[in-house]
Order: sequence, then structure tokens, then C-alpha cells
Amino acid sequence: MIGHSTTKKGDAFRDLVERVLSSAGFTTTTETRVGYKHVDVHGIWSRDEMAGVQKYAFEAKDYQGTLPLSEATQFAADYGPLVREGEIDHAWLISNGPVSPAARQVPETVRGLQIMTFTELQRRLLLIDSYLRDLVAAHERSQLERYYVRPETTEGEDLETHVREWMNGADAPPLFILGSYGKGKSTFASHLSASMARIALEDPTARAPILVRLGEISDEQSIEGLLGKVLASQHRVTNYHFETLRALNRVGRFLLIYDGFDEMKHGMTPAKFEQVLTELMKLDEEDARILVLGRDTAFHDEAEFKAIIDGVQRTAAGREVPVPRRRPYRHIAIRGFTPDEARDYVTRYLPIRASEERDGPATDPAWVSQRIVELGSGRFDRLLERPVHAQMLCEIAIQPDQLRADMSVYELFDSFVHYLLLRELDKRGRDRDFPIEVRRKFNASLAWWLWERGGASTTTLADIPQTLCDAAAKEVRHSLARDEMRRELIQGCLVEKGPNTIYFHRSLQEFLAAEHLIETDLLQRTASNNWLMEMTSAVTPEVIEFVVAGASASAQRREKAIAWFDALGDISAERVPLPGFELFVQLARALDVVVDQPWGSPWLVWLSFLMRTGARDFSSRGRNTFTVLADLMIGSRGQSREAQAAVLYALARTLFHSTPSGGDRPVSAVAAMIPLRRLREAVEGARVKRSERQIVRHAEDYLFWALLRSWRVEMVDEVLVVTVDLSRLHHDAMTVLPSGFDNDIDQSFPSPEAIQVPVQNLYRALGAQKPPISERDIDAIRPFFNDPDIRRLISPVHVERRSVVRAAPPAAPPERPKLALRRSSVTTSDAAEN
Repeated sequence: MIGHSTTKKGDAFRDLVERVLSSAGFTTTTETRVGYKHVDVHGIWSRDEMAGVQKYAFEAKDYQGTLPLSEATQFAADYGPLVREGEIDHAWLISNGPVSPAARQVPETVRGLQIMTFTELQRRLLLIDSYLRDLVAAHERSQLERYYVRPETTEGEDLETHVREWMNGADAPPLFILGSYGKGKSTFASHLSASMARIALEDPTARAPILVRLGEISDEQSIEGLLGKVLASQHRVTNYHFETLRALNRVGRFLLIYDGFDEMKHGMTPAKFEQVLTELMKLDEEDARILVLGRDTAFHDEAEFKAIIDGVQRTAAGREVPVPRRRPYRHIAIRGFTPDEARDYVTRYLPIRASEERDGPATDPAWVSQRIVELGSGRFDRLLERPVHAQMLCEIAIQPDQLRADMSVYELFDSFVHYLLLRELDKRGRDRDFPIEVRRKFNASLAWWLWERGGASTTTLADIPQTLCDAAAKEVRHSLARDEMRRELIQGCLVEKGPNTIYFHRSLQEFLAAEHLIETDLLQRTASNNWLMEMTSAVTPEVIEFVVAGASASAQRREKAIAWFDALGDISAERVPLPGFELFVQLARALDVVVDQPWGSPWLVWLSFLMRTGARDFSSRGRNTFTVLADLMIGSRGQSREAQAAVLYALARTLFHSTPSGGDRPVSAVAAMIPLRRLREAVEGARVKRSERQIVRHAEDYLFWALLRSWRVEMVDEVLVVTVDLSRLHHDAMTVLPSGFDNDIDQSFPSPEAIQVPVQNLYRALGAQKPPISERDIDAIRPFFNDPDIRRLISPVHVERRSVVRAAPPAAPPERPKLALRRSSVTTSDAAEN
């Protein structure tokens, strides 16, 4: 029994060695006779064209304890003759455990023989040491360890300790480290990868880190392509092959670190993001370890967070169900600096930064010490909470008379960019024909150009459009060639990563992208017919925050920003992402703008709805959601079909996200669909003229037409109810609207197709309207609900006239009245209710 178990265990190790060799490119067989010897694994290597085909024999020893000299001697006796006689070119003994020093010396006297541990074999199959040395060297050049402050989780636990315990645990699922911008996630990733690289270079049994900056290679969305760019293209790892890496990853050779998953999400729908994340997690196999870092703002809401992190989706009926064929991931949150940690950071970093100055007060150690005391006084704790802000504040602090405790985050970025460019301009060799204003404009336009292309933060000199350079420097007279001009302009806000590759710090890119939108007047650009869609698809919560803060920075900017709303009202035929539309909602709130008359554009109808309810999207629920919808429905009567359709669109979208069973919340908005006067006239006409249909035309009374198409009156459990077909209502609204939102309904599970509202509840809601509908008027429309024959005589009709004769040119449309806006110093009562 013991012998059988030992043999089975040895066979398992032999098979493991064979799988790893096969993945590395060997053509392998097991238990093969070579000459007079049964070989555990026989392999042929033919990828090295210079050496030609090479034949290998592998002896796998799952030895208990340290491999002794006797085993090595026997190996040399068995395989030495095979090598000498040309039966094989190489023979390797692979031990699952350590090898004694004496055993290691045996192959030194026999050509073609080697003895190594299984771990050493893995390192030889993928020669990753040069990459590990690159990680360490880059970390040392950054001087990060001189001012590195060990981050903690929001629970107060040392982050690195938590990660190492997770990494060393059994069957550890992928771990997500979440936090808002500037909390030090990328800094931690750099520190951890360099620390692990040092250990792995000394100890071949240790896990080796592979750091993938997702934002730098966001154009590549396959795991093979991502790792190929990092290891083969950027670092030229010898013998790199994806299947080799995958096999070694299964047996626990690596820690894969994906940094900046939110940067890869940029511009993606939730479904697409989940698809890409699934691709990244293809390497979550057996003994693999995957660490993912990114902003928590990448998740639009709790439902998206649960779907991606916990692997749980919500059905249309509200049940939570697990996503098939995947396990839930773990997650922890990183917190910013405590006041003590911020002071520690400033104490260590400010002298390093000051040492780079050639003149000025920062060259005086006493002055620097006083500056450290000032920053640690407590007055700047608000700005020092985030590591990225602390670094910026130190940059500003070395300038005399520039510290202000009341400085906003926007002003912090603004000053940091200015001094970064000023510092660059002072360097020897800089062309002073290109002043700060020109350099800043170029960096802002380049930041946005990259942002529109999937949020990339990296580009090359050759890829930068010349038009960006020409536009920024159109007032500059110079004699530089094009490449020289590009290289001159990129200095400052961009950090060169290599001879031709340049890289934006993410937070800085977001600030500059927002500045570009403000300076180019946001909605006045005419570069593309789809610019609204392109702009709202590109902006993120952080960019929106910077745009709102920047637009409020001065009276001149505020007036410019208010004009954006009038421009918004002129736009048609666009499909935009709802999260990007949040830009206009936040701007309107920050500028105290109230939309009095939104009927000139569907965008303004939706803006009014979101502002008055305080909602981010149509799935939100507040105390006044359906009250606002009812008010907009009533207000849209007599307005254009587009305005009425916009309100119906909002109602359908809102009801798509819930399954109400007839309560008071949605009933007010459903009742507001009833055009009382027109319905009363139709009922009277049907009663008087029983043989004539009452025709309701799409072009004449759109609200009534849409009601007749989407409502069905029926008895359900002996109660008379109205069943509203939401899909029909939504479809009919979309046939009218030139505009709309993309991806504001979760497609993972079907939305409710209809809701039911008791007719008696509709009557009560009509009586509660302001002004209330009289009982006499309600009685006048009761036959529509009570008499099927009356309902059958009231028909919705949509007539389209077509002619083969060339039509006369249409008359010019009447000029749309200017948008009615007013400024308010207080929040609207509707939003306050929410």
C-alpha cells in the first residue's frame, strides 16, 4: 500500500514536470525507452534554430528530503553513456526538493548533465531575472523608499501585511485593492513589486512579481497581448511564451499585479468591462495569485460592484444570483494618510525635493525645516490626506509666499502644473520662445486627445498629431523642426519613459483633460458631428469634478459655462452614456442654474428631471421621483412631440428598474399621462356616435396616442387594472426622439415588461393633482375604463404620407427660443426632498 502510494505520488510529479516542459515548447512523451534506459520524460526542443533540434531526457525525483549524493551518482551512471553515444543531447535530473551540495557537483564532470530543483527548472524555462532587475532599478531611481509611508486599509491594518498573508494562504481568490484617486495604490504596487523582485532574485523558490500597468497599455485587451507587451516588448524576457507563463503561474511561480483597472474601464460599458475583466482573470488557475488595484469610482453603483467583485447579479424580480463558472473575489479598501503619516511624509519628502533647487530659500536647510513645521501645523491636513496631494503641496511649498491653507484641490492642481512647467522652463537648453502658456495648452490638448482614445496615458512622439503642436504654438515664431518642436513641448507635465515613449500621471491627465474642455468652451467645438457623444463617453467622475471646479473658478468662466446649457438645447440625434451626462447635472447644481422651461430639447427635460430628483440615473429612487415625473408630464401637454416623448422615455426608463405592484409611488406619474380634456371628448364622441371610430393621430396628440398604444385595461383577480406595456412605451418614445442615453438599463437580466395599476388608484391620483381634478371630470372618463366597447372605438393611428414626386424644400424651422435659465442661490425644494 505504501509502495503504491509512493509510486502514484512520483507519477504525479513526473506528469507535472511533463506539463510544464510541454507548455515551454518541448515536444514531450513520458516513460519512453531511450537506448537501454526508461526515461521519465523525453523531450525534443526545436525552437532554437541555431542549435538545431536538441533531444532531452528528464528524470523526475519526488524525493523525500534533500536529494543525496547517491541519487546524483546513479543519475550520472545511467545517463552519461546516453549523452556520450549521441542518443540524447542533454539529461536533467529534476528534484522536487532541495539538492545537497555534493550532489550538485556530480554533473560538473559529465558533459550534458545537470541537476536542479523543480523551482530552478521553472526559472530557466522563463528567464525572468532581467525583468526583475528592471523592476528593482526603476524603483531605486524613483527614490521612493526614502519617503515611502506604509499604507493601511480602512480597517487600520498594514496593507502589505494583509497582501502577503493573502498571498501565502491556501486557494486565495483574486484580491482587489480599492480606493479613490491619489490614495497611493500605484505607489504601493511599485513598492511591493520591487520588494518581491529583490527576494525572488535571491531566492528562486519565491514568487516573482509581474506588474502590469493597465493604463499604459489600454489598447490591448487580451491577456496574451497585455503580458506580451510587458515581458516581451518592453523588457525582452528571454524565452517568453504565454503558455509557458501560464503553466508556471498554475504552480505558483508568480504574483500578477494589475494596476489601474479603472483606467482600462475608461469608455467601456459595464458589460464590456466585465468581459475584459474576465479575460484578465483567465490566469486565476490552481495556485495562481492575482492582485488588482484601482479606483472604487470605476463602479457605477452597488449592483455593478456586486456583479464584478462578488460575482452576484440581480434579477428583474430583485433576487441575487451568482454568476456561473466564477468565484467571488476578495476586496479591501486603502485609506489615505492620517495627520501623523502626512507629517512623516512631508518630513522625508520635502528635503529631497528642496535638494533639487539651485537657488532660492529652499537651498537653506533652516528654511526647509520651518516649511516642514508649517505644513505639519494642522492647517493643511485637508490637502495632505491624499499622498498625491501631499506631493503636490510639497512642490508648491518650496516656492516662497505660495502656501495657502484655504487652497482648493483645483487650485492645488492648477499651481502644481504651473510650477512644474516653470521648473522645466528654467532648465538649461529649454527654448524660451515656447512660454508656459503654450506648453500648458499643448499638454492639455494632448491629455484630452489621449483621453478620447480609451483613456490611454502613454503615447510616443511619433503618434502625437502635428495639429496639436501647431494649434498650441500658432502664435510662436520658431525655427525648430517638427520632431524638435514635439520634444520641446512635451517637457514638464509629461514624464519620458524611454527614448520615444511618454507617460502622463493619471490624476494630472484628468486635470489637464478637464482644463482642455473648459478652454475650448466644452460644447462649442465642431471637430465632429458626434462630439457630444464622444465627450460624454470620455469623461469620468474625476474629470467631471475638475470641469465643475474649473468652470466655477472665476466670473468669466461661470458665464461661459452657463452658455453651455443653451448650446446643449440645440443638440439632436445623439446617443450619449448617462454617467457622462452627469457633467451637466453637476454643473447646473454648482452654478445654481434652474431650468424653468425645458421643453425646447429632450436633453433639458432629462436635465430638469435629474436635477429636481437629485438622482444620478433612472434607477435611483427618491421621495419625489414620480411626483417630478407627474409634474413634467402635465407640463409637457401642448408642447412638442419630442418634449412629450422625453418625459415618457424618462418614465419608462424609471419603471424599467423596478417591479412596482401598484403602490402610490408610480401611480401619480401614470395618472398624469391621461390627457383629461382630450379623453373626455373622445369618450363623449364614442358614446354619441357608436358606429364611428374616434381617431387619435400620432402627429396631433402624441401623449394620448402613446397612452392608447401602451395601456391595456383588464380584470386581474376581480380588480380592474391598467397594465402599462413599458417596452411599447419606451419603443414609441424612441421613434420620436432624436436623442437618448446608451446603456442605462442592465442587460444582464430582462427588465419588467409591464406594470399594473388599479384603476381606482388612478382616480385617487387624479383627485390629488394640483390643481385637483374634480369628481365630475373623473366621472366623464370612467366609461373609457368600464366599457370595452367605448375603448374599442378610440383608436391610435400613425399616418405617414409618401410621394414619388419630388417634394418642395421644407420651410426653415422656426428659431428655437433661447433657453430659459435662472440662477438660484438655494437648492430647489424638489431636490431637497430627495
